[in-house]
Amino acid sequence: MKHLLTTLFAVCLSFTAAVAQDKTTDKAPQEKTMSKEDKAAAKAKKEADLQEAFKTAGVTADEQGKFKVIVDESSALNKTIKADSSLTADEKMTKAKENTKARDAKLKELLGEAKYKALKDIQKAQKEAQVK
Repeated sequence: MKHLLTTLFAVCLSFTAAVAQDKTTDKAPQEKTMSKEDKAAAKAKKEADLQEAFKTAGVTADEQGKFKVIVDESSALNKTIKADSSLTADEKMTKAKENTKARDAKLKELLGEAKYKALKDIQKAQKEAQVK
């Protein structure tokens, strides 16, 4: 009788443990998504930081407009590179780096070496402050 109860108890425990485990294949990882309000707040914060950096670096309104045009063109090109499925990951990385170098060269030409360096230093400090 003791053996029968012990065996029955062990079988019940093993079935309970098997049923209680979650199936990992059925659960898809949840992506981190931002709400519309969070996205709008992040965009406003980014714009405020950029305006503060412009002000501190002494960038004129005309230069600011040209700066934004160059950055937008570069961003659009990066999006098309990222969406191009015919390229490998290494080729995409290479093209993106080339695009970044071209953008930086245009910005240095537009702002001048001193203002460009000051602007980048300010932006770097702002990013470090956000991380902390």
